[in-house]
Amino acid sequence: MMKAIVCFVLLFQLAGAVAQSKVVTSGLHHWKAPNSKETLLNGTTTYFDSFEVFAETIKPGKETNYENSSDTEELIIVKDGQVAVTLKGSSKSIGPGSVAFLMPGEKYQCKNSSKAPASFYRLKFKPKSPVDVARGNSNGGSFLIDWNDLEMKKTEPGGRRDFFNKPTSTCQKYEMHVTTLNEGLPSHAPHTHPEEEIILLIRGNATMMVADKDYPMVPGDFVFAASGDFHGIRNTGKGQCEYFAFQWK
Repeated sequence: MMKAIVCFVLLFQLAGAVAQSKVVTSGLHHWKAPNSKETLLNGTTTYFDSFEVFAETIKPGKETNYENSSDTEELIIVKDGQVAVTLKGSSKSIGPGSVAFLMPGEKYQCKNSSKAPASFYRLKFKPKSPVDVARGNSNGGSFLIDWNDLEMKKTEPGGRRDFFNKPTSTCQKYEMHVTTLNEGLPSHAPHTHPEEEIILLIRGNATMMVADKDYPMVPGDFVFAASGDFHGIRNTGKGQCEYFAFQWK
């Protein structure tokens, strides 16, 4: 009887380990119904030993404290409302489209500084390669970027806002921008690259093609494109659409 119990426990632990190590493949992820916390993606990727995406909502006046582990970085993207981010004793309220990038071991706080619920995406990533904190510090460390501080540069298909493009503690390269795409247009020809990428739609409607599948998108949806998978995006709605594009390796 005892041997059977031991075997069951081992099988249960093995199943849990396998579930935690699920490889993230290309596909669409939808924020179904924002609540206090919702897991949108969880698994391993080509470059990350652990990659998690959460949707979180904070009620007016409420706050949440966080602390990164020593081998994990985080990226926050504000979806709705105003979020006061306190970092290294300094606090700044940022609104929709703004981001916060947090180094390994960083302690920070997010507080809803508006009168309505505030929601944001929270991405946590642990690399397969060794963490290089010195590299992260030499390239700016933890930082906040306010949407209102960014210049929109006009392009032939619409426009572009550049957030950052640099090495971090967990990535040799991490690049992030927002594309504004005019009605009916593709961003560019479908292509491939070794970097993994996320396309997060924040305005309008679009269709993302990745790995021979088409994914219609509404605001709040994001598509993960795995390393080497053929992909492209087109504005398939009325008026302009707008989306985050960020990739890393």
